[in-house]
This record gives sequence, structure tokens and C-alpha cells, in this order.
Amino acid sequence: MTEMTHSHPTIQVGSICQTEVISVELDSPLGAAIELMADRHIGSVCVNNGAESCGLLTRRKAMQLSLEQDNDHAVSVTREMLDPLLEVHTTQTVDELGLEMVSQGVSHAVVLDPWGSRVGIVSQSDVVNNQGIEHDLFLKPLDEVTNTQALRLQASLCLRDAIQAMRRTRYTAVLVGNDSSGWQIMTETDVIRHLALRTPLDTPLQQLELPELLAVEGSMSLFNVRRYFKQNGFRHIGVMDAQQRVIGLASYADILRSVERDYIYRLQELLQDKSRQLQQSRQTLNLIERVIQASHEAIVITDAQGAIQSVNPAFTAITGYEAHEALGKNPSMLSSGRHDQAFYQQLWASLAQDGSWQGEIWNRRKDGSVYPEWLSITAIENEAGEVGQYAAIFHDLTESKNYEARMKRLSWFDSVTGLANRRLFHDRLQMALNFSAEQGAKGALLALDLDLFKQFNDRFGHAAGDQLLRLVAERIESTLGEQGTAARPSGDEFYILLTEGVDEHEISTYLDSLSRALTQPFWLEQQEVRVRASIGVAFFPADAKEPTELVRAAESAVHLAKDMGRNSVAFFQSGHQNDRLSRYRIASELHHALEHEEFSLVYQPQIDLVTGALVGAEALLRWHSESLGPVSPDQFIPVAEDTGMMDDIGVWVLGQAVQEAARWSRQGMPLKMSINVSARQFQRSEVASQVMAALHQHQVAPEQLVVELTETSFMHSAAATERELASLRDEGVRVAIDDFGTGYSSLSYIREMSLDYLKVDRSFIEQIEQSETDRKLVRAMIDMSHAMGLSVIAEGAETEADLTILKALGCDQAQGYYIARPMSAADFSRWANEYRPLPLAAMPERE
Repeated sequence: MTEMTHSHPTIQVGSICQTEVISVELDSPLGAAIELMADRHIGSVCVNNGAESCGLLTRRKAMQLSLEQDNDHAVSVTREMLDPLLEVHTTQTVDELGLEMVSQGVSHAVVLDPWGSRVGIVSQSDVVNNQGIEHDLFLKPLDEVTNTQALRLQASLCLRDAIQAMRRTRYTAVLVGNDSSGWQIMTETDVIRHLALRTPLDTPLQQLELPELLAVEGSMSLFNVRRYFKQNGFRHIGVMDAQQRVIGLASYADILRSVERDYIYRLQELLQDKSRQLQQSRQTLNLIERVIQASHEAIVITDAQGAIQSVNPAFTAITGYEAHEALGKNPSMLSSGRHDQAFYQQLWASLAQDGSWQGEIWNRRKDGSVYPEWLSITAIENEAGEVGQYAAIFHDLTESKNYEARMKRLSWFDSVTGLANRRLFHDRLQMALNFSAEQGAKGALLALDLDLFKQFNDRFGHAAGDQLLRLVAERIESTLGEQGTAARPSGDEFYILLTEGVDEHEISTYLDSLSRALTQPFWLEQQEVRVRASIGVAFFPADAKEPTELVRAAESAVHLAKDMGRNSVAFFQSGHQNDRLSRYRIASELHHALEHEEFSLVYQPQIDLVTGALVGAEALLRWHSESLGPVSPDQFIPVAEDTGMMDDIGVWVLGQAVQEAARWSRQGMPLKMSINVSARQFQRSEVASQVMAALHQHQVAPEQLVVELTETSFMHSAAATERELASLRDEGVRVAIDDFGTGYSSLSYIREMSLDYLKVDRSFIEQIEQSETDRKLVRAMIDMSHAMGLSVIAEGAETEADLTILKALGCDQAQGYYIARPMSAADFSRWANEYRPLPLAAMPERE
């Protein structure tokens, strides 16, 4: 135990207080009080009503009132605005005052002489600068008391919002700026100064000429920091890490709280020491009494026979017994009955031998409830070496036990669904596989993935998503009984381990019951929701004998189910696992593709079928991976969509394509540029702003750009998609629906959405020469589009006959290999300069 010495001279409050007390009268204008604070650089003013001291008006309260009032000179200072006034006598020690300030949560105290007359005022800063506690309490490093959650504000923020942020967080100082441009500091003192100067509250912080932040390394000791504060005359300081980055702020108040907390801890240790330490000076005993009364731990003093002599307020708060109900009684009044006689015999034996005992014990409150506590008992000897008293300190462990139980549960169970988490599930899976190896038993692992769950989250929010996951988990558990275990390893994935009755017939029966359970509608906030799930099945030991291999096999089967069209069940196939492994590798390599500049764009020309003239091109994305070589868009784009990387890729494509369109215009070719935008980008409601920013940056006319989106963009977040499309078309950007006819084609969204073009998918053009059905379908699409005021672009025109038929059917534009293959930007420029309109005039007009 660290010993405390008091060789330093006792410092009294009267010797450190500021003799001038700045005050205003009750009902004075608030603005006058603010100006006084700013002029005298003080944190509060005393408010008097004649000879009566009413309280303190603090900077923080003045800031709040200034926000609420347009004219602070029209507002009078009232009693309701004031903080309580702590009054202390000149003879009180600085140590005692520090304890009292901490316990009452105040930063100033008025000092009275022995006759009760006011002689001055003392602040937290005065206490810290004159602390009588030994210097070793100041040797801890500054970063231990640093507020690493310091509020960081942008310089563009206005003064009003900054004050509101300070009020909300109750911080006395905030950082302004950023790491690159440097940091300034704004304290409550700065705010008061600007309020006194009538600085408009809408003024940006960057115009306030705030002081630069002074910062020191967090390894500096509190002793040196206190000296640094004294030398520089400020109350806040920035704290840096070893790399000279600002990690937070520290203040005089932080140092005071830290030192007083350590001091209280030492006094608590003192209670457990022998009578030699308890026979300290009168001042030490006085401090101990204060600590006992302010402690959040219950403290009980008994005589040698165990009769209670005194208890502190925390004893009443924990046990429910008032002091008068406990005095004279034995602590056995708290016995819960959970401990036998041997337990208490061991306790008293330790006290007799060692003079102390500590451990966990269960006691009973006055209301009859039983609770755990951590109890420390110390025997106190008198000068003759005899035990004259016992001091017991204990605190309630209920919350700690509850927290421990919650943490234990969280370490094994999913917090959202209550199912086993990945860790617990792998333990159970290993046990099942061990049993299978020993007994020859068979089992199955089902991996279940909710289809389109990301879109559900985007539409309804994550809270509704968590609720849906809980309901799905309940449905899954309702189908299991004693057959196995369900788990949620992450996201919208579930594992189901079946260990009973696993044969071809039984697994089919279970899958039927699981499908029936999941196809029933769910009700979320009075809305009917239906889910679809892809399920993969792997058997052990047939498909795998190790946990990792079995999980990989089941997940491979899930991807096979998704490839089959989702909402399906698939069984593990070894060949398909190899395909999925390559998919995982694609996902891994995609993370580095942008950084390594592996993407490029190619451009496929589009011509007018009436004149044969070149009218534009579609920008198509290509990827040549350093490790995988050329990767088809059909392979990597779905992976990019699933992993969320399509956002960054889409922004890159937009920038490159618009830059190339600007180059065409400078070359005298103002051709329209068509780019593809993913459904995910539309759901994030950022497309319009991104497109307009790119057009503005490269000075490209909006009419030169065509944004293409697929039909799936309308399946989810249709309202958000329509808003983005309307914003684009209002600016002059044109919009096309791509791959029409291959998805969930619906006339309703074509009628309601803001569109300019409809692109007929190449699958309808491939057999247009041979198939009358395809020609009729294409004609219907063209007629429908024209009726709605849309132009039609055909994809995949591979032959002259394709172009002839498309023109005859009334199609407006076309692209395809017969016209030109996709080519690089340089090749496209050369090709466009040499292109001559195809002789389409000789083609027959529409039938």
C-alpha cells in the first residue's frame, strides 16, 4: 500500500483566494453580466440582492440564455438562472476545498471570514495551482486524463451551432479546423467575449480569429502540465500522440478530478490500514470523515464485539436500512442465508490471523432482495495492540454480475436473434463432426441466405431489418425441435445443423417444412412482408469432414441456388465450389483494381437508323487484372454489386466517360455519351449530384450525357430512383432504360418514370431475322415506346439484315458488331473521324 505523508505545510483557502469578488445585482441586464465576464476574463459572476448572495451566473448559463434571447440587454438576471453558491471559510484547507468541489460539482466558491463576511472567491484553477497533495499524484501522464472525445468542429460552422454543440456535450472548449490545415481552440471564454462584442450568431467560426491550439505530448506529466498552465495563463491544452497528431483536449478541471480521485482512493486505503495510520493528524481524520460521507461504497464501523457504531449514506442506499435502524445491531442483520457456518468461521479466522478479509458475499436488503457485494473488513488496533474496532467497506456487485452475464451471453449468442453466434456454432459443429467420426453418424449443414435483404434494409431501415431477422430466426427454430441447432453467423445468413434423421427422405421433409414456414407472410409495423431465401445443403461426412470445409461446401451450394434464380434449394456440387472459389478470388482482387488502375473504358458507336449518321457511343467497363488477366464484365460486375464496391467503380466510370465526352466536343464531335449506373447508386440517392458535379468539372453540356439504368433499379426504392431521374432530366441529362425485356418489365414504371430512351436487349435481336415471334415482340416494344414519347435503341445488331429489319420496324437507333465493336478512346476518335454514314436510305421503310 502506498503510504501518504503530510510533510508539506497546510495551505488555507484564505491565502489563495482572489480578494476582488466580481458581482452584479439581481435583475441586472444579462448583457451587462456577459460584458463583465468578458472584460474581467472570469468564468462566473456573483449575483447579489443587496447584502444577500443569491448565487453564481456561469458562462455556460449565459451562453444558453444568449441563444434563447434576441436581445440579452432586454433580459434580466433572475434567481432561476443561477447555480448554487458554495461558501467556505478562510481557515479551510485547499485539500478540503478540492474534495468539496468534486463532491458538489462546482468550479467556484465564495470565501468568508470568521465573522461571515465575504472576503474573496476561489476557483478550481486556484485549487490545482496550490494543491497541497504530494507531487507524486501529479506524476501520471497527461493522456490518462485527456478527453479523446473532444468535439471537433468545421471552421465553416456558425457561432450559434457551435454554442449549441458545446451546450449539448457540456464541453468547456472545442477544437476548430482539421489535421491538414491545423487546429484552433474555442473556449467558453472566447464565446463570452464574442457575445459581449455582439458578434452575430450566424458568423462562421473561421471569421472569429480564434487562438491557435497549443498542444503538448500526452506523455508529459500532470506536474509539468500544471506548471505549463501557470506559465502560459490558459485553462485548456491540446494533447498529441507520438506522431504529433492531436488526440484530444485536457483542462484544469480534468487534472483536478484526476488528482482528487487518486487522493480519495488513498484515503480509502488508509481505512484498511492498521491503527498506526489511523492515528494521523486531526486534519487527516477530518478528511477521512469527508471521504466516508461522500463515498459511493458502503462503510460500516463496529466495535470489537461487532455492534455497529456508524454507517455512511451509501450503506443506506445499498441496503435500504437507515442509520438509526442499524446502530447497535450486528451486521448479521444483513445475512442472506446463502453461506454456511464454515464460511463465517473462515472469515473470522482470517481476520484474527491477518487482521483483514476480503471477498464476495451475498447479503439481504431491507426489502428482502438478495444481492452480491464485494466486502473488505479490517481490524483496527488500539495503542495496546488490541482490536478495538472493525471497519468494513463494500459495494453492490449486482450491475457487475448482470453485465458479466450479458457479456458472456454476447460472446456465445447473436445479440439480434438470440441464436448461436459463429463461435458457438463452430463448437457445436465440431462436436457433431467428432461424433460422426466416432459413431459413423450422418448429418447435414444448411446455409440459408435471405434474397435481396440489402434492398429491404435500404427501403425500411436497419431497425426493421433487425426485426425481420428476429422473426425469421423464430420461424427457423420452430421447424427444428430436437433435430439440430440454428445459428446466425453474420448479416442475413443463417446456419442450420441437422444431426437427427438425416437421409434423403428426411432432409426433403425438413426442407418442405422450412420452406412453408418462411413463405408465410411476416408483419412489420402493420405491413405484410414476404421473404425469399436461397438454401444450400452439404452432408457430412460425405461432402466434408472438417468444420471449415463443410461450411465452405454449404455456402458454395447457396451460391448455386442463387445462380438458379434465387429462392431455391441446391445441394453441394464439388465442381461448383471451384467456380465459387474463383468468385471469392475475383472479390479479393477487385479491392485493388481501382488503386492499381486496372480498369479501362471502351466505347461502342451508336447510329441513327434513319440517316445512318453516328450519334453517340456507350461507355463499357473492362477489367484487366494483374493476377487474373482479362475478366469478363458478366463475372466481375455481379461481384462488385454484391460486395458494395460498385459505388466507387461507378464514380470512376462517370468521371472517365464525361472527360472523354469533353474531349469529343473539343474535337468537333459533340456526340452523346451513354453510361451505365447501378441500381445501388440510385438507392443511395447520390446519382444526380455526382453527375452534375462531373459535367460541371469537365464543362460538358447535360444534353450530351445519357444515363442508362436497368429495370432492377425500379424494383426497390422506386421513389428515390424517380426523384433522382427527375432531377437529372430537369438539368437536361437524358435517361435510358437498359436491357428492356430481360427483367420484371412493367408498363407502370415506364409510364411513371422520367425516361427518354428504351434499349431493346440483344437477346431479342439475335433471332430477329429468323423468328417472327421476336420481330413481333420488338415491334410491340417500339410501338409502345413511341406511344409514350420514347426513342428506341436496339443492342446487338450483328448483320446488315438486322439493321434492315430494325429500320423497317421503326427502330430509331442501333449499336452492335456490324456497325463497330467496342474500342478504346483513341481508336474511337480515329474511327469516328473516318466514319461515313451507312447507306441506309436504300433500306425499306417501316412495314
